[in-house]
Amino acid sequence: MRADIVSSGEARISKTVLARISPGEDVFSALREVCRKHGIRSGHIATMIGSLRSADVICVTAHPEDPSRAVYLDPLHMEGYLELVGVQGIIGEDDRGDLSIHLHVVIAESDMKPTAGHLADTGNNRILATAEAVINSFSGAEFKRSFDEETGFVLFKVREGSREK
Repeated sequence: MRADIVSSGEARISKTVLARISPGEDVFSALREVCRKHGIRSGHIATMIGSLRSADVICVTAHPEDPSRAVYLDPLHMEGYLELVGVQGIIGEDDRGDLSIHLHVVIAESDMKPTAGHLADTGNNRILATAEAVINSFSGAEFKRSFDEETGFVLFKVREGSREK
C-alpha cells in the first residue's frame, strides 16, 4: 500500500468539554467559540443533539461532466421546527491556522423523515431550543485541513506530533 493512501497518527483524548448552545445561535460560530475558550485546535464532536430553526445541508453527487469524480450539491435550506437527531464531526486547523469544523448531521422535520448530509458553514444553522454537545480534544496527533488535488475537495489529513494550546 502506498504510504500516502492513509494518514494516521496515535492521539489521546486530552480533555472532554461539555457545551450547551442557546436559541438563535449559529452552530458553527458557537462551536468555534467553545473551542477557542477551551483551547481546542484538534478533536471531534463526539455527539450533539437538540433542535434547529434553520439548517443548510449538503451532500456529494456525481460530477455532471465526469461521473468518476464527486461534487457537492447546492445546500438544501431547511426552516421550521427541526429535530437535531445527531451530529458528529471533526475539528482541526486549515492551511492558514484557522479553526475548521466539519459536521455530519441527521435532521428530522415534523413528519419524522430524516435528512442527512453535512452542515454547510453558511451562518444559517440556527438553534431552536437548545443543542448539547460533547467535544473531545486530541493531543499526540492532529487533523489538518487542506485542498486535496486527487479529489478536488478540502479534506482533513492526520499529522503526528500535535501540541495542545
